Amino acid sequence: MLKLIRNGRLYAPDEMGKRDMLIAAGKIIKIAEKIDIPQNLDIKTVDAAGKIITPGFIDLHVHITGGGGEGGPATRVPEIQLSRITQAGVTTVLGVLGTDDVTRHPESLLAKAMALEKEGITAYILIGSYQFPPATITGSVRKDIALIPLCAWCGRDRSLRSSLFTARV
Repeated sequence: MLKLIRNGRLYAPDEMGKRDMLIAAGKIIKIAEKIDIPQNLDIKTVDAAGKIITPGFIDLHVHITGGGGEGGPATRVPEIQLSRITQAGVTTVLGVLGTDDVTRHPESLLAKAMALEKEGITAYILIGSYQFPPATITGSVRKDIALIPLCAWCGRDRSLRSSLFTARV
């Protein structure tokens, strides 16, 4: 199904003024000052007058499996839900394990990232935690980064996987 967003003030990232945006199969296929659609097409139209249209935000530090825990079980925070992420305009997350690598594990972090991808957003994971040696999935940070497509970085050294923003965003 086609979706036409009309009259929104578009930033991509620079302000482009009032624009229409045509979306097909979840992809933006046209942006113009005015898009005319033939009458016989099945299309959903959204009036965005007075609204701002932006690309999705990227959040590089999200405890997708929950946070806290360093003060014991009572300090644990539950995992985040997709609606909390998307309501903030975020469409890409980097999931982090955080301080608790005793009751939270990299495998759970990867599973949650995979679930978020299945739900429609882009998700990566940061292998490692505050502890040393870092928690890993394969037993090796190097192997995790090389062999797990959603694994972007390792721990606190911030070594960026070169394809992070060129291949997925």
